[in-house]
Parts: sequence; C-alpha cells; structure tokens
Amino acid sequence: MILAKNRPSWTLQAQPGPNIGPFHWDNRRLSIAEMAALQTFPRGLRFAGGRVSVQRQIGNAVPSLLSEVLAREIAAQFFGERFSDAPKLSVGLKRPIPPPKSVDDVPEQFLKHRGEHLLHPGEGKGRRAVKATRRFDNGTAELSLGLGLPRARGPRLID
Repeated sequence: MILAKNRPSWTLQAQPGPNIGPFHWDNRRLSIAEMAALQTFPRGLRFAGGRVSVQRQIGNAVPSLLSEVLAREIAAQFFGERFSDAPKLSVGLKRPIPPPKSVDDVPEQFLKHRGEHLLHPGEGKGRRAVKATRRFDNGTAELSLGLGLPRARGPRLID
C-alpha cells in the first residue's frame, strides 16, 4: 500500500512488519513522525519504546483530531459551549500537491507474465480454498483443507 499524494492515507497497521505499509511514494517505510502526523498527533509528541512499540501505539490510536472534534461536539450539545475557531489539530491542505512521478517500465524478466488471466475469485476462494471443497454425504459435511490435516466432520452445510 503506497500512499498517494492527493488521497487520504491507508490505515496504519498496529502489527508492523517489514512489508506492512503504508509506504511513502518514494518506496520507503514511513518515519515515526510521518505516521504520527497521519494520525493528527501534535507535532513534536514523544512516544515511549522502540519502533515496533511506537507503531503499535500509533496504529491503535484514535486520530487526535477525531477526538478533538467529538469533544467539541459533546461540549456543544451537553453544555452549550460554542467554538468559533477551527480545531487546534486540524490539518490544512498544502498546496501545491507535488506532481506524480513517472512510472518506470516493467523489467523485461516480468513481461512473460502478461496475458489474459482469470480475476481472483475473492478472499478465501483461491486455488487452495477450492481444494477445501465441501462434500455432502450421509447428512454430514466433510471439509479438507488439503494440508494433510485430519478431515473435520460437522453438520450438513447449506450453501
């Protein structure tokens, strides 16, 4: 998941890994400061712990701006408080948006994969899942995941 310069960010993952995005459009992992900015944390806020711990904190957090907007609305509805200024954590649109970078040509070694291909059938319906067919016999359903595991027997499955 690569960030787009002119679109909202993808969700930040609380369980980081080396291949878990979102990634900067320059094909690098986001810095802690960049992830914190996406969650509208105040600039300069310090986090405790290492990178994994900090990314977990940021990924699990409710965006600070959302919290501020909700708190203002609760104050307005329950206590008659009125706010004339914008939320302190609001983020302004920065102009100009940098132009997109040109896309490199596909390396020659990958061109052999061009052609007509079936669309992916959907989550849980790929090649391996097709092996996990449901068989109906004697009122029971048999499910085999094709992983060398014992077959599970259960009540009749109805599609």
